[in-house]
Amino acid sequence: MKTHAPIPVRVLRREIPSRLPVVESLCREIRAILQQNGLTAVAFPVELSARECLNNAALHGNQRLATKRVGLDFRIGRKWIRLQVTDQGRGYNWRRARAAALSDGTKTSGRGLVICTLYAQRVAFNQRGNRITLWLAKTKKEQ
Repeated sequence: MKTHAPIPVRVLRREIPSRLPVVESLCREIRAILQQNGLTAVAFPVELSARECLNNAALHGNQRLATKRVGLDFRIGRKWIRLQVTDQGRGYNWRRARAAALSDGTKTSGRGLVICTLYAQRVAFNQRGNRITLWLAKTKKEQ
């Protein structure tokens, strides 16, 4: 009798409370999925980007209110890894935050967004500013 290896998970959808220990647990789950899919080479930038987006959603978007939820939609496609994070906050002006972080290297606010734009090939926000979507390549960028 032939045994088959389990098919690696390629989609992860979660809704979590706005608590940092839960964010950390979710990031470990993302790392494990990447490893199961043979994507260890890109695990660091994907996990770092996920952590930044999830932390920002919990801390800033939902203002640390555990009663508010953070949504994650993580997908491994043929060429891309898509990461989408949504919070229940009012949203924010991401263009202004990114410009301020890029123009003043001493600012601590906005660095997470800058980090994400360094690793992602594409970053998009919804109009309200409470959902971010990142597309990261499945292969490591050449330095």
